[in-house]
Amino acid sequence: MRADVRILLLGMGSRGDVEPLVALGQRLRRMAYAVSLAAPADLGHVVAGSGVDFEPLSFDLEGPLREGLGRDSLRGSARTQVREARLMRQVMAGTAPALAADVSRLVDGADAVVSGALTFDLVDALLSTGGHSGRPAKPHVYAVFAPVWPSAHGESVALALRPRSTSWVNDAWSTLAGRVALDLFRPSGDVVRARRGLPRQRFRHYTATAERTPTLLAASPHVVPPAADWPPALRQTGYWVRDDAAGRSLDPTLEAFLGEGDPPVFVGFGSMPTPDPAGVVAAVVRALGRLGVRGVVSEGLAGLSVDAEPEDGTHRLLGIGSAPHDVLFPRCGVVVHHGGAGTTAAAVRSGVPQVVVPHAADQPYWGRRMADLGVAAPPIARKDLTAARLERALEVALSPGARAAAYALGECVGAEDGAGDAAALIHAHLQGNAPMP
Repeated sequence: MRADVRILLLGMGSRGDVEPLVALGQRLRRMAYAVSLAAPADLGHVVAGSGVDFEPLSFDLEGPLREGLGRDSLRGSARTQVREARLMRQVMAGTAPALAADVSRLVDGADAVVSGALTFDLVDALLSTGGHSGRPAKPHVYAVFAPVWPSAHGESVALALRPRSTSWVNDAWSTLAGRVALDLFRPSGDVVRARRGLPRQRFRHYTATAERTPTLLAASPHVVPPAADWPPALRQTGYWVRDDAAGRSLDPTLEAFLGEGDPPVFVGFGSMPTPDPAGVVAAVVRALGRLGVRGVVSEGLAGLSVDAEPEDGTHRLLGIGSAPHDVLFPRCGVVVHHGGAGTTAAAVRSGVPQVVVPHAADQPYWGRRMADLGVAAPPIARKDLTAARLERALEVALSPGARAAAYALGECVGAEDGAGDAAALIHAHLQGNAPMP
């Protein structure tokens, strides 16, 4: 019975790293697998009600991001990626002992493991048999939500110096980015290897392991063009969408606001803090006011606070807390967001135009792709966000051309069943007859 096969999904990261795994877990449960999803303790609400068992890690995520080192790390991304990388490594090093202990316990009780970027090296260390074959002690599948493999094809790799061309420069730069990523994410794997008396692995081992590990890219080929130089172990699916996504409800106050007038502009930066939330809100208010459109501002970790009653007595702007993107976005006129992989996917599926304000990591890539696909103006870096720039980008997003392009793209992506395809690939792999190496 497949119910005796327990699959562990590791959702280390923000909400955008957890939601797609919930969708995958639901599909695997429908195939009669026992599924558990491990994530930071304060993200249990994301998993609740999905039918997937939640395994809380022994630390929170959102609290540290709101203050202290985690917030400083994300603030630094607006100025210099070197500072961002240095601080992010400190964050990962600080959680390494707890993460290593939690995942070690959970992997021991699982029959197969699906890891993400932040846990791939850790799981490799735990499942290493010490032999030369490189075959892990248990089936291990790597799940990612952005194209992170070195590639010469600028449209198909998250970090490229020449994003709209095919060049060896892109391959070299994205390889260097992989080295930096390993340095950021390896502390928990180093803890396990030291405990087991294994040597600290080099980048060559990391890349070789990644190239032979069955890998799933949860991104639509309509958005991320497949690249000829991706490794054979990679299989691309569409986005992973929860079974219960459309059935979730909105807060009554938000529901009432949506029914009072034209579709509003959504503004939210997810788990990205900002050094000047009041300045961001002021820029949003000015831009929306000049265009005469309504707005919904999501507080998020950026702390974008909106006054409940505007001075002019009109009800044109509403501040909200968390809301399901798959329910809210289709009822908006434009989605202004930070360019996270999960938020971008939800915006694409909603079929509405976008404005992307990248903060860090792979977010500039998603902003470029939205512009190239005609559903958004060129992205605005967070440090460059002003009322004037936001107004110009919104004018593009509100144009008939952007609306038509967004609707067409949403129709194509909405026809995909990425989570179902991914679950089928994992099932085939576990049965030993998968097309995955």
